[in-house]
Amino acid sequence: MEERIRADKAIFVKTGTAIKRVQSKDILYIHCEGNVSILHLQGGKQMSCVRLLKLVEEDLAGTSFLRINHNCLANLAEVEEIHYIDARKRQLVLTDGTVLDVSYRKWKQVKTALLKDGQL
Repeated sequence: MEERIRADKAIFVKTGTAIKRVQSKDILYIHCEGNVSILHLQGGKQMSCVRLLKLVEEDLAGTSFLRINHNCLANLAEVEEIHYIDARKRQLVLTDGTVLDVSYRKWKQVKTALLKDGQL
């Protein structure tokens, strides 16, 4: 049985002394710096939390998020363009103009996910 991808899912993010609810549709991408995950939201806002990217990835399972390289999860619903730089380098351009590198090893998975969603 194929798992259905949910358009939206809420996650809770602890930032300082507060725990905030964030809708997955409002997140453009998430990157990590060590054990700190930084959520880049619509409108240029950012939130950071002390949580491994792997755990955030598990929280967002079943949504349009996919790991595109070692340090980044991208919301594939926000992909506007794909740039083919050379045979081994590709980049995703998001709706806000952010350019993210896709690792060579992850490209096939990203391409398959975009084709499956009819986005490519």
